Amino acid sequence: MSEVPADPRPCWVRWSSRDWAFFLLQAFLGLRLLLAGITKFNGPEGLSFSHFYGQVLPALSQPFLEKTFLPGWMLKLYLGSLPYAEILVGAGILVAGRNRVPLVLAGALFLSLAFGQMLIGGHTTVADIAIHLAMTVLALLLGEEAGKTTK
Repeated sequence: MSEVPADPRPCWVRWSSRDWAFFLLQAFLGLRLLLAGITKFNGPEGLSFSHFYGQVLPALSQPFLEKTFLPGWMLKLYLGSLPYAEILVGAGILVAGRNRVPLVLAGALFLSLAFGQMLIGGHTTVADIAIHLAMTVLALLLGEEAGKTTK
């Protein structure tokens, strides 16, 4: 059996441009989602569940209750779980390496956010979410390509 010797060079030397592009996109998307979830709990007294459930959740729910056909129980279920999903998916992206599952989940999360904004007419927010979705798609493509070049 012949063993392939490990490349002793540090990663910043042996990584290709695609590897770096994937890493930077992955780090950005992971941090973006992680912090989006955490900041929903950040109130005047620091991080607290009472701030989210007492102030943020009602403020997030109001436009949807006024402008859409979605039932209130569905909105509370979705919006109540949103920061937890953002935190878990963001952390998953940061620690997953080339595993595509967290990126696919991030894409689904961005699609659901865009759908909600489309319902209430938040066109500029939909455009911002579309940029995040495009970055997620690019990260998926780069992760696949970078994985091929290092094998």
